[in-house]
Amino acid sequence: MLRRYRPLLLLMFTPAGLALGARAAAMPAVEQLLSNAGAGAAATAPAVIHLGASAALSGPAALLGQRFHAGSQAYFAQVNKQGGVGGAMIALDLLDDAYESERAEANTRQLLEDPRTLALFGYVGTPTSFVALPYVRRAQVAFVGAYTGSEVLREPPSPYVFNVRASYADESRKLAQAMKAAGVRSINVMVQADMFGRSGLEAIKAAAAEQGIQVAVSATVKRNSESVADVATELVRKSRADAIFMVSTYATCAAFVKAARGLGYRGHFYTLSFAGLEPLREALGKNLGGVTLAQVVPDPQEASLPLVAAYQQAMRQAGDKHFDSISLEGYIAARVMVEALRRAKAPLSRASVLEALAQMGPLDLGGFALHVGQGGRAQPKFVELKGAK
Repeated sequence: MLRRYRPLLLLMFTPAGLALGARAAAMPAVEQLLSNAGAGAAATAPAVIHLGASAALSGPAALLGQRFHAGSQAYFAQVNKQGGVGGAMIALDLLDDAYESERAEANTRQLLEDPRTLALFGYVGTPTSFVALPYVRRAQVAFVGAYTGSEVLREPPSPYVFNVRASYADESRKLAQAMKAAGVRSINVMVQADMFGRSGLEAIKAAAAEQGIQVAVSATVKRNSESVADVATELVRKSRADAIFMVSTYATCAAFVKAARGLGYRGHFYTLSFAGLEPLREALGKNLGGVTLAQVVPDPQEASLPLVAAYQQAMRQAGDKHFDSISLEGYIAARVMVEALRRAKAPLSRASVLEALAQMGPLDLGGFALHVGQGGRAQPKFVELKGAK
C-alpha cells in the first residue's frame, strides 16, 4: 500500500519530520489558516492548491528527495504564512518512490486520479520522471522542476515539461573542459544501469569528443546498489584510464570511490550534480579528495546573493539551519511553481497553470536569472564545479 506523505505543511513545517508527516495531521492546520484568512478569500479561490510529487524519501537515495523537498516546502510554508496564493494554501502531496520507477509510476497514477492535483512538481530522478510522462501527456498537466538534467525531459520539447536547471549535457561540457585542462586524455565510466546512466553516458561521450578525450570503457552498476567491487576491478585494474567518470547517486559513487582507492587507484573522479554534493561529501569524508562534481545552483552558503539570502531565511523560518545545494534547488523550483500559480488565470485549473508556465519566460529570483521554458528551451545553463581539484 502506498503511503501518502504530507510533510512540512504550513505551520507544521519541520524538516526533520520530512518522512513522518501525514495528510490527516496536516489538513487541520490548513483549514485553520484558511479560517484565519477570511471567508472572502475562500469564496474566490480553491481552499487548498494541491500539487503532486513523487520522490525518494527512503532507500539509498533518500537524502536527495528529503533535502530537495525540505527546500521546496520551506518556501511553500513561507508563502502560506503570508496568506497563500489568492488566499489559498499550497499543499504538496508528496509520495515516496524510494527512487524506483515502478513505485513512481504508481504514485503518478494515484496523484493524477485526484482531480484536485493542479500540477506535478519536484520529481527526483530520470527513470522516475520518465515513467510519469505518459500520464502527464494524457492528463495534460504541467510537470515542473524535476531534479534531473536528462535529455528525455528536454528533447523533443514537451508542452507539459518545465525544467528549471541545466542539463546533463551542460554539466558534462563543463566537466570535460576541466578534464582537458587537467591533462586528462582518456576516461572510464561507471554507469548506473538505467535511463539515468544512459543519459549521463551519452552526455559525457559527446562532451569528451568535443575536447578530444577518449571514453575507453564503461561498466554498469545496479540502481540503489553499493555492490561495486566487480565494476571497480573492471575500471581500475583491467582497463586503465587517466580519470573515471561516475553516473549514479551518492551512495553508489561513494562505495565506488572507496573500492577504487582500495585497489590502489590514485587518479581523479568526476560526476554529475545528481550525485548530491553534500551527501557524497558526508559519505566520503577525507576520501572526497580527487572528486569533482558539477553543480547547477549557486553556493548555498553565499548569502551575499539575494536568492541565497532569501533561501536561508525560509529555511531558518522552517526550523532548518542546514543549507545545501539540493534544498536550494528545491527552493528555486518552488519559487518558479508559486510564480506560475500567481500568474495563472482564475479559477485555477490544470490548464490555467499550464498556460501560465508556458508564458512565463525570463525570471530573476534575486541575482539568479533563468528562463522558464518547455523542454530543451529552458534556462539557465548555470554550471559550476565543486570538490577537490
